[in-house]
Amino acid sequence: MNNKLKNTLLISFVSAGVVACGGGSDSAPKAIETPIEIPVVTPDPKPEEPAKSDPIVDNKNAPYLVNVNPDEWEYVEALSDEFDGGNIDSAKWDHDLGDWGPWSWEPENTTQKDGVLSISMTYEEHTAQRRAYKSNGELMDVDMYYKSGILRAKKHQIYGYYEAKIKGTPTFPGNSPAFWIYSNGTDLAAEGLLPKEEGDVGYSEVDIIELQQSNWIEGTHQQYYGPEVLDMNLHTRILESGKLVWKRPGGYPELTKNEIHVDFDPRDDFHVYGAEVTEEYVTWYLDGEQVAQKPNLYWHLPMRVTLSLGLRRPHVTYNCSGVFEGLDRCPVPENATSDGYPSAMEVEWVRVFKRKQP
Repeated sequence: MNNKLKNTLLISFVSAGVVACGGGSDSAPKAIETPIEIPVVTPDPKPEEPAKSDPIVDNKNAPYLVNVNPDEWEYVEALSDEFDGGNIDSAKWDHDLGDWGPWSWEPENTTQKDGVLSISMTYEEHTAQRRAYKSNGELMDVDMYYKSGILRAKKHQIYGYYEAKIKGTPTFPGNSPAFWIYSNGTDLAAEGLLPKEEGDVGYSEVDIIELQQSNWIEGTHQQYYGPEVLDMNLHTRILESGKLVWKRPGGYPELTKNEIHVDFDPRDDFHVYGAEVTEEYVTWYLDGEQVAQKPNLYWHLPMRVTLSLGLRRPHVTYNCSGVFEGLDRCPVPENATSDGYPSAMEVEWVRVFKRKQP
């Protein structure tokens, strides 16, 4: 990383609806007056292409990166997996988490066989309770139509390099394979990191990759991107005037958004998606090459490695009303269908590294 910070911009953005790994946003933005100082990253000239006689080596001795030096890296066994056993390693992973969003996580939707982790979305009508965040936080019964799977590490890390070899789901649009790291309140409370003072960070999330989101193309009157657009974004919550305020790609694109256009369809084959988190930057990689970078202003909390399959357009919306009033996200009953389901993302491996101390 030879990029240097140049200048400082004082930018006021607008806030939009929730856009994290749980789902995209199709709500109108609301004005926010709070400015954020964002250092501008000016990239160095593009490095020369590596020699074809020196290909990237696919093994866990070093990150899957162009011109990597294995001696600089330490493999983190507790956060990594080749998925070559007959069952999910319960010492490393939890795949039976509490539900959220307009679908439910089910442990049977995350399976492992023949060296591949499979996380599936299934059409299953059911009723579940969700907390109505916009209505004093009470629980309400919600009719839902899809169940999915998730895999989350039992240990956490902050700085390091995270990568996974993933193939998207055949169904599009409808669901989004995701590889991400995020903080949770239990870990923060245990380590005394819950936000207390103005400007404290209450949540850190790095989306190493979100595939097949089919996001709305801004200014195109409800036209949507195809699967060739990849999302590598950031999310955070900052304590401002006594309240935790979301900073997300919809309202703070310079701070959090990376929209990567590629010349392949992620449903067709496996690709390696990675990100390095340092004290100074968050840097994203695709098949070993750098594709994006942001200054690391807020992503310094302990985060857990997570793989999941989230519901997307046309089966979920943020414009919740009627029986769904009060929910942040809700199902779209008229669009619910079993066509295209079950559908699964596949993962050959996930590998995590730390830089060795000099």
